Amino acid sequence: MSIPAGDRALRPKTYDSLAVTSAGKYFASLLEDYVSRRAILAAAAVLVLVGFGFQIGRSHSPALAARSNVDATPRSAPSEQPAPLSNDRNVAPAPSSFPAAPEKTAGSGNAAPRPTPPQAPADLPDVDPHKAFGSKRAPVTMEVFSDFQCPACKTLYITTNRRIMEDYVSTGKVYLVHRDFPLAMHAHSRVAARYARAAAQLGKVEPVEQALFQNQEKWEQSGDVDGTVAAVLSPAEMAKVRALVKGGTLDAAIDKDFALGQLYRVNQTPTTVFHSGGQTYPYAGVMSYDILKQFLDQLLSGH
Repeated sequence: MSIPAGDRALRPKTYDSLAVTSAGKYFASLLEDYVSRRAILAAAAVLVLVGFGFQIGRSHSPALAARSNVDATPRSAPSEQPAPLSNDRNVAPAPSSFPAAPEKTAGSGNAAPRPTPPQAPADLPDVDPHKAFGSKRAPVTMEVFSDFQCPACKTLYITTNRRIMEDYVSTGKVYLVHRDFPLAMHAHSRVAARYARAAAQLGKVEPVEQALFQNQEKWEQSGDVDGTVAAVLSPAEMAKVRALVKGGTLDAAIDKDFALGQLYRVNQTPTTVFHSGGQTYPYAGVMSYDILKQFLDQLLSGH
């Protein structure tokens, strides 16, 4: 089929126009792809630079560095330490730690103690022999400042001191001295101290102290200290106790114990003062028998 001359004249121009249009679209797509790639690479470079700059800034900032160290540090569980039982009815209860026992080193069994000024057991003032138990030659002396109306003192007496009597006092390891420290906030504590001292002069301190502590809630409410003591003594013994209480001579000994406690800076009951090796270790509050045993054994290991 032949092409008209007019058509042959128009055909090359139409073909050239189409070719140019196709080439333009092709190069346009290549350019668009190239620009997109450049934009992506530029964005990535910006992110890298920003991150690098943040790291440099944090390394030069003490606050950020400290925050990083705190966050990175593993949290350890709090250590447990023996603490005295609280008693909101005691005077000025202050937190205290277990007495600092002598630290053992390679060269010495008892080194670097952190005690208060030394006081040898033989130098203890105003010890009532009726309220002291065990041998004066024992390597460890315990002075217990107590209040018969104090609930924490009751706990110490029932759970700890009675076992100390059996395991350490009776075996000659500990010399135990009871000190009266009646608190002004307790209405009947001084009266109870008088009856206990009077009974002690008759050799009846143990049953009377036990009766006062075990029945503490009863006579605290009623004020009937006399009836509590009478329940564990014979009529003849009770008559002597009452005579001593009414005689008014017992307060002087109670006041001496209280003054000694103030010298030791006792500010709550019970407070136990340990003496060993010429050193003194005070402890305020109640401690379990196991903890007290561990401490006593450590003191005794140096003798």
